[in-house]
Amino acid sequence: MSAIAACLYVSLPEWQGRSRSRSLLLVPPVLAFICAYIMMGFVAPEHREPRLLRTALGLGLALGVVRGLFIKSDIDEFGLVRLPGARDGLLVTLVIAAAMVAATLAPFFTGQAVAWVPYATSLAALGATYLSGRAVVVYLRTRS
Repeated sequence: MSAIAACLYVSLPEWQGRSRSRSLLLVPPVLAFICAYIMMGFVAPEHREPRLLRTALGLGLALGVVRGLFIKSDIDEFGLVRLPGARDGLLVTLVIAAAMVAATLAPFFTGQAVAWVPYATSLAALGATYLSGRAVVVYLRTRS
């Protein structure tokens, strides 16, 4: 849970439209991947969906790369990057947080909810790879 809280905190400058260094663009995806890997441990072996997880990883990466190619970025004279209008990171991070909370709390309420944990894990993985693809492309596009 602390990884997703850190991911939300590190993503604040982007959501507020403030400038930040290029290297900080890569921190939220790393924290989101930590959340996704932790969630993979919540999935019981008999409920694992490897094809779904691989599809989510591939789709998230493809969507993130496409979004990274078309996102507007401003670079100031100090080399700081601002992503005006980049509200998709907020939405994706909140979805990852909701999926992690659901996967964490579901087993406490009912045994039937355990079957939904692989889907929440795949959703978090999709979000993590989306953020990664987008961040890497923006990082490479804003090189001097």
